[in-house]
Amino acid sequence: MTGQRFEDFVGIISALNKEIQRIKTAEARRLGFRGSDVMCLYYLVKYPDGLTGSELARLIDVSRAAMSRTVAHLAEDGLVEVGDADDEEASKYRAPVRLTEKGREAARPLDDIIHRVLDEAGGELAARQRMQMYDSLNHILERLKTFGRDE
Repeated sequence: MTGQRFEDFVGIISALNKEIQRIKTAEARRLGFRGSDVMCLYYLVKYPDGLTGSELARLIDVSRAAMSRTVAHLAEDGLVEVGDADDEEASKYRAPVRLTEKGREAARPLDDIIHRVLDEAGGELAARQRMQMYDSLNHILERLKTFGRDE
């Protein structure tokens, strides 16, 4: 019984992650973005005053170096601006990253895609069921974060 429970748990979580990555990659490609651009743009829309590269890396759960490459690519395309014109000495990880007008325009379709995905994934669930599901997943995540770590 434990073996089947383990297989179900790992299989479902892995399959969910693979499908989310597949959707992000496909939708990013359709919009002319790289997969790594999507979450960066999402968070920059959510935080219009900007975020540092370090903050973006933490939110998206990627290395600072990977985030630096993503930000550089987006800046090259004119979608983001890094730092203040007055502050050229700021570290690239501490300088604020903000969407440009072109970036806001390019990110606009993300909201529709996110709503479509969420409606498709949980549209048949009642709000209470969704809350229970998220609470359960958060509980599992918090428990797994402590498993096997030195106290």
